[in-house]
Amino acid sequence: MNLSENRALSTAAPTAGRWGYGGHLYGLEPLALPATFLGRDTGDGPPYDPDDDPLTSGALLPEFEPAMGADLMPYDEGELERLFWFRWITGHQTTFAVWQVLSAVLEEGKNPGADGDGLARTASCLVRTYSLMLLYASSTPQDMYERVIRDPMARQHPNLSGSWARDYAGVRPLIRGKVSLGSEAAAADLAFECDLNERIHKGIAARVVPSGVSLLLTPGVRQRTRELRRETLLWLYDGIFLTTRMPVSYTTVVRQLVRRIQAIHLDVSANGLYPARARNTAPEPAELSTDDVRELKASFISTLQELTDLLGAPACASRRAAQ
Repeated sequence: MNLSENRALSTAAPTAGRWGYGGHLYGLEPLALPATFLGRDTGDGPPYDPDDDPLTSGALLPEFEPAMGADLMPYDEGELERLFWFRWITGHQTTFAVWQVLSAVLEEGKNPGADGDGLARTASCLVRTYSLMLLYASSTPQDMYERVIRDPMARQHPNLSGSWARDYAGVRPLIRGKVSLGSEAAAADLAFECDLNERIHKGIAARVVPSGVSLLLTPGVRQRTRELRRETLLWLYDGIFLTTRMPVSYTTVVRQLVRRIQAIHLDVSANGLYPARARNTAPEPAELSTDDVRELKASFISTLQELTDLLGAPACASRRAAQ
């Protein structure tokens, strides 16, 4: 069953300047992904309706309407906590979908005659978006992170680990520098984004958990835990981030990704990456204070715009070829 046939889930684009995601301000939505990544062939979905397709119906990230900004700003502590929980869950969901698309791009790069440089540019934008999602999901001040995010995660499982993320396997070789794509210049740009991503990962750990103590090593946590099968851990991790595995098309994966990017765009346009009502008083770690990281943060909206443009391009090209 395709996700488009499941009325429990949404793939429509949110309205510009208005919050239409999750049923209420900073609400959550479930994500449906295939168990493994799919190719970028957009012909595997339901019959194409151009009037119902956010990939071709106009601007994917319409200009933010400042007049709506106040409606998207948290007005009390409870809404502020809801905002950061939304960022944590939705930032991870967006990352999962980005990994799916990135895996498909890397697989396509193995084909004879593939446009290596074009694929490398798309991959660079996807890795850059992944880095932004790391910053976005972890934008919570350290004291609030402990209460709103870390403690609930520990209640799900005391040894919770990002290594249980099912979709990362396809991109790990690229991030670790074991895969190259494109000509020398394009490959170097992609390698830079991967290196930046690794540095951001380290900086975020220092920012939100300055003690360096993981959930596994938290004082007072019983270390005797029953070993679970790997597949059980993958399902547990998916469940925490409201992610279900079902046979959905590549186009449906992209529509869900675009929907989340648009919601994140509205949030950051109104509140900034670090909301003023919850600004962290501690200095940024050295890894997050470099010029290239500051440049990345400044590119938040433009990178999301670039990615949505790139996501729409293969679908449009495929349909033109079929006409």
